[in-house]
Amino acid sequence: MKNNLKFILFSLILLSACQKEVDLKIDENESKIVLNAWFKTEQHPVVEVNRSTFIFDKRGTDIIQNAEVILFENNEDIGFLEHFGSGFYQNENIKIKPDTEYKIVAKVDGFEDVTAIEKSLMKFNDSEYEFEYESFSNPAGSNYQSLSDIKITLKDNSSSEDIYLFLVKDTNKSWSNENPYDTLYNEFITNLNSSDTQIEYIYSPGLGQMQILRDELFNGNDYTINFRTNDLRKYEYSDEERSYISQNVIEIHKISKSFYLYLKSIENNQYPDPFTEPSQIYTNVENGYGILATSTVSRIQVDEFTEELNE
Repeated sequence: MKNNLKFILFSLILLSACQKEVDLKIDENESKIVLNAWFKTEQHPVVEVNRSTFIFDKRGTDIIQNAEVILFENNEDIGFLEHFGSGFYQNENIKIKPDTEYKIVAKVDGFEDVTAIEKSLMKFNDSEYEFEYESFSNPAGSNYQSLSDIKITLKDNSSSEDIYLFLVKDTNKSWSNENPYDTLYNEFITNLNSSDTQIEYIYSPGLGQMQILRDELFNGNDYTINFRTNDLRKYEYSDEERSYISQNVIEIHKISKSFYLYLKSIENNQYPDPFTEPSQIYTNVENGYGILATSTVSRIQVDEFTEELNE
């Protein structure tokens, strides 16, 4: 008992002595443009522009609705992105081409112009993977009556460093039986679990938990990975007032290394090691903050209906 008390006292003295005074010079008035974009090959470009604020500023992040956002393709000006709400800008007349360098320039009065450059990825074809799934009754008997096991075999390309990101999205649609224009849409990311030790689980605000796999150990070879998730099959329901349909879409992305580093830096700062100092969030935006990320995606839509919910 005496030895235990001595150890506790020694530990308290040691911890109280381990203090380090750091003189932080923080400009509370400094504010920069935050530019975030996730360019997906063969989709329209969408860019978010806002203003950074000091950590104790009660206003939070400020939305910018009057930015001048210009998009360049292989250093050639291809047009402006127009504001369509909540600080988001887009151009529906442009589609992101594969294997092409893109540059965004955002200009806002009173701020330095910000620039971000990133190369888009080659199109991810269906021939680059095999997909299987099987649904079964949930042995745990939780709220989900059934589960689905997913098997994906990647046919990895040896000529590139590939980083894969896996998502399952549950897309919901409901509408009034009397007024079809009264339609509601909703989409959220469902849980996806794997026992594969090569999988990195990364949580990102707004996207939820994502599963990422790097090809370091199987570059140029086939690699099979198994997941378990909620029932992937379609579900339909109707009552006297409304109709409802839920459908799952599996997304397999190849993402840019910049996107991976950005997600990792967010993860590291959300759950930091108590013995390490916070690290800087990764950015490829010059004169500002944020990320220009690129990816290419293949989507798998499950059209099978669940029998037990339609009986």
